[in-house]
Amino acid sequence: MSVVETVLTLVLPPVVLYAAVALLVMAPRKSKRPRYRTGQPWPYEPLFWTANPEGAHLPAHSGAHVSGIASGPKGGARGHW
Repeated sequence: MSVVETVLTLVLPPVVLYAAVALLVMAPRKSKRPRYRTGQPWPYEPLFWTANPEGAHLPAHSGAHVSGIASGPKGGARGHW
């Protein structure tokens, strides 16, 4: 086996594998929309969220109540709300 054959056999496959993995990792990052950079105008509506609307002196959420769920202080580590 010559030096060229040895290099092609032992060096080329790992280089191709590393290049393929690098392309697979970087391709989704390059295809996404551009990131927001400081100083650019914000194109979205302002959004304010709080987990405690009473503490922030905001009106309580008036979303639809799901029937069949008991009201009252329940919960716990198992998620029985």
